[in-house]
Order: sequence, then C-alpha cells, then structure tokens
Amino acid sequence: MSTRTFEIPVGHVDDPDSIARISKAYIDLHEGRVEVAVRRWSGPTRLNPIGHRTTYRFVVSSEGATVSLQSGDQVRGGQSKDRYDFTDDGHPRAKSNFKEMVWPGDALMSSEELGPLLLDGTGVYFEIVTETTSYPAPKVSLLRNLSDHPGGCAPYDDAFRRETVPPAHLEPGSPNKVGANRVNEHTLDMRIDRHPPPTQHHHGSVVGADGCVWNHTETAVVLPRSVYGRPPLNDSEEGHAVIFRDPLEKGTEDAFRVPLRPGSIVVTPSTTQRLYGHCFENAFAMLIAVPGFVAPYEMIQQAS
Repeated sequence: MSTRTFEIPVGHVDDPDSIARISKAYIDLHEGRVEVAVRRWSGPTRLNPIGHRTTYRFVVSSEGATVSLQSGDQVRGGQSKDRYDFTDDGHPRAKSNFKEMVWPGDALMSSEELGPLLLDGTGVYFEIVTETTSYPAPKVSLLRNLSDHPGGCAPYDDAFRRETVPPAHLEPGSPNKVGANRVNEHTLDMRIDRHPPPTQHHHGSVVGADGCVWNHTETAVVLPRSVYGRPPLNDSEEGHAVIFRDPLEKGTEDAFRVPLRPGSIVVTPSTTQRLYGHCFENAFAMLIAVPGFVAPYEMIQQAS
C-alpha cells in the first residue's frame, strides 16, 4: 500500500491549512449545499442561528463545558426524570432551564426553530451548515447516554455504535432517497481485535427529489478513547483508515493508509466521477454522512 493521502481530504483540528482544504472540498463535492469548519469556544459563548439554515456541531474536545437548556428543548439522550419529560414520541424535553455537561462526541444543533446555543467552558467542534428541512433535529444529543447498536462499519458486540443524528424515516418505494436528511452521524469504536473485523465498503451517490443525484461523503472525526473508558489498543490512541481507490473495478487491491489520532479528520467522497471505499481500523470516531446514511452500502470484494 502507498502512503499518499492527497487524493482525499485529510486534516487535523489543530492544522488550519488542512481544515481549509477540507472546507473547500466540501463545497466542491456538495456543490455549495454544505459548508464546514472547525471552531472553538472559550467562556460564555452564544451561537446564533443562521436564517433558513441548520448548523450541526460535533464536539471533538471539551473541558468544563456546558450547554444551557431551556424548558421544552429536545435532548436526545436526556435521562434524568427530574430534568426531562419523556413523551410517547421518545424525544425527552427539558422540564426547566438548566445546564448540561458537554462531552466530546456530543452533537449541538441550532436553527431558527431550535434557537441559539449558549455554551460555557472550552471546546472544539466540527461544524456543518446545511439548508433547513423538516428533519427533526434535537437541540442537543448526548453520546454518553445513547444505546449501542452494533452494525455497519463495526458489526461486533460492544462496538459503541451510537447515533447522535440518526437518519429520518423514508417512505418505502419513494423515488426520493434523501428525504429530509442532510446530515446524519453515528460514533463507532472500530477495532481489528474483534470479530468480525471492521468492514471494507463503499457508498454510492444517492437520488433525491425529481431524480436529482446527490454526491455523498462520509467523514471520520477521531475522538480520544479515554473519555469513554474504551479499551486501549496497544497502549496507543493511534489507528488508521484504509482507503480503496477503485473498489468497483479493483476491489481491495488498490489502497493506501491514512494515519489517525484524536482530532484527525478524513473525508471519503463518492460521486459519479470519484468513488472511494474505506475501512477504519483501530479508530474511535464520529462518522458523519452528507446527505445522510441514505446512500447504498456495498461491501468491497477482492478482485478476481
């Protein structure tokens, strides 16, 4: 395998130049529908919504961080019966105004409907801004309180597969395979010391309304395992992504590796002109899909 990584967008939250390249790649790949950035906050911070846009903020690191909730705010992963009302729709809502701790892996959303975000402490987040749709985004999604559903990239037990921004329901047989989704996310602990190991797969483009073809990206943002007490791997936080250049024609033969550590960001694009596959090995990461986990999922076969 070669070690070339310039073919796909690769960066780190502490390297502004690489983040600028990722931001440009997102605009090119998604034809201006999506904007991304890495941002930081320190101390009391108000993040106001943007007109007709929804902003998804995926927390990469935090210290003493909180988000202020108001009565009625929906919180995915809200648990305390003293603080939350639990309704038939399964969406816990804050009973009153209070502050909730913010951990790496949490998702924070704002829009005209959801209102601003009021943060404190310090933190870093990967930000995605998209058009607002009918997708029922919560104000906050707390990774630590979500249930584990192994599958996809990590099909083994204790995969820590938790969905902070799950796909919205699509009508069976609908020609629109995108629906209200624009951004979905789940977090996984992808390890090669488990069985079966992480999967080698690719996604294709996806057809939206009126037959419009949407390009697809899946972005891995690597988290520190120590925050969630995940079992270590060789006393190291480091892993890698295997990227497959031509999974349709060459299967697993033509591939290269991208080193990963907490704060690393790797974008796997799938367009009608460029189709890459991937497999994340020894990576605890947020996997963020645009326009969501609605694109075809295909295993990569060894070339005959």
